[in-house]
Amino acid sequence: MVLTDEIKDFIQALIKAKKNLHLYPENNPVYIKTLDDIYSRLTSVLQETDSITLRFKQYDILYDTDVVYHNEEKDESFALFFFKDGVRELTFKKGIPKEEFEEFMQVISSDFERDLVDDDIVTLMWEKDFQFISYVVDDTILVEDENYEDEATEQAKSGAAEDDEVMKAYEEAFGIEKSEGINIVPLTNEDLKSIVEEIENDQPEKSGKLISILFEMLYLADGKAEYEEISEFLKQTVRYAVQNGNLEAVIYCIRRINDAFDKESFSQDLRIYLRGIKYYINSIGFVKKLGEVLDEGVEFTQDIISEFASLLDKSSIPHFISILGDLKNISARKTVISILSELGKKDIQLLARGLNDRRWYVVRNIIYILRQIGDRSAVEFLLRAVRHSDKRVKKEAIRALGEMGDVTAVQTLKDCLDDEDEGVRMATVRAIGYLQTPVSRKILLEQINNKQFKEKSFTEKKEFFEAISRYRDTEVINTLFKILKKRAFFKRAKNEEMKAAAAYALGLMKEKSAVDLLEKLKSSKNRLLRENVQIALKRIRDGKE
Repeated sequence: MVLTDEIKDFIQALIKAKKNLHLYPENNPVYIKTLDDIYSRLTSVLQETDSITLRFKQYDILYDTDVVYHNEEKDESFALFFFKDGVRELTFKKGIPKEEFEEFMQVISSDFERDLVDDDIVTLMWEKDFQFISYVVDDTILVEDENYEDEATEQAKSGAAEDDEVMKAYEEAFGIEKSEGINIVPLTNEDLKSIVEEIENDQPEKSGKLISILFEMLYLADGKAEYEEISEFLKQTVRYAVQNGNLEAVIYCIRRINDAFDKESFSQDLRIYLRGIKYYINSIGFVKKLGEVLDEGVEFTQDIISEFASLLDKSSIPHFISILGDLKNISARKTVISILSELGKKDIQLLARGLNDRRWYVVRNIIYILRQIGDRSAVEFLLRAVRHSDKRVKKEAIRALGEMGDVTAVQTLKDCLDDEDEGVRMATVRAIGYLQTPVSRKILLEQINNKQFKEKSFTEKKEFFEAISRYRDTEVINTLFKILKKRAFFKRAKNEEMKAAAAYALGLMKEKSAVDLLEKLKSSKNRLLRENVQIALKRIRDGKE
């Protein structure tokens, strides 16, 4: 209960700090003092526990099962601030450096700027690549107003009425009667231009209807001259559609082309012009136009993006990689990453060429995409990416190799354990732990048993012991027991860190045979050892049947 009260106080202080950091520049004394105070509060709470996990509901924040915050004011609710962007859990881990916490505070205190660029909290945190702050996201749930259903129903009715009027206008314009006989009236070039202008001035956007009309005219056209003229109008229409955020019309156009290819009745000349339209949709010009629209803040549903990407040709992959490095809007970059995650499956090798880009952030995004796809044929490219000069790229490549679980990556990962950057080394340890092979187990044990290992920071030690806890065999357990029993006359603090990390691992393993040994250490004078032993005992006992 005492810890729950401290967390309640911490959240209130966090809200106040969020407001202060938003108001003052970084060099202002109020900013500096606010940051120092809130960081001090966090580290104070983390002295009593290994981590703090906050769970978010629409208007509540929970710690374990206790409500530690409640506010139903939509403009003021700190819970809703996270919930509306899909954050369901937020965890602060012991050992969090002040620099990382400051970056987190900058993310949550810049909500005014986020509104302007349309970025969400999750995206901004992902960009920071936090090591001591983790989060769980549910992006399938949106917070809607209570009257959303009623408004949607009215909009649907209104849209249906407008469609009826539009169809009536088209029927009148083309002389279509509600009878079985339909008279085809040839249209001149001026007629076509008039229709395009009419569509452009017609709100809401009706490019899909124009595309349907143009396809019917294309199928009735006679000769190359008419094919060329109508196909050019189709290209103009899909460009206009994407300019106005109507990606559904572009999808419809591609599907009509694919359907036409399946029919043998169409001439070879017509097929050539249809391929030309599809080629245009996959061209650098069209992709750049889509990028401009995305950068302006236009968003599409994930279903629309997935369907669009599935219909594109692999030839468009380099074009999407190209605009990925130029987009300013984080939301736009996420959309392009989503497109490439679907499109890239069609040619992993072509996608992997993006790893040669001179911009580190493009390379990291390509690695992330390869990781999302999960095709093991990408391993050979990722092994080279591990040698990239930028540590952020290295970490992403290492993470991808670990998740893909390819044993051919073991030796390369082992070499990364000697990297000068601790973050890279820790990412490597996690990756080796994921592999769970006899070789990876041997590498971890060799590192832990090395005389120089105890000189590492406690945070890095814990990463090793967490990784070795995945291997629940006799040799691992005996190694952990040996560490817990070891006494040292020199460098006792480092020896106690080793014991604390070993206790942490046994707790993760829920190793019942360790209870007696841990009981002897639970009252240790060393705070770090005492806390980790107590946490381990709790985990073991909670894990019992």
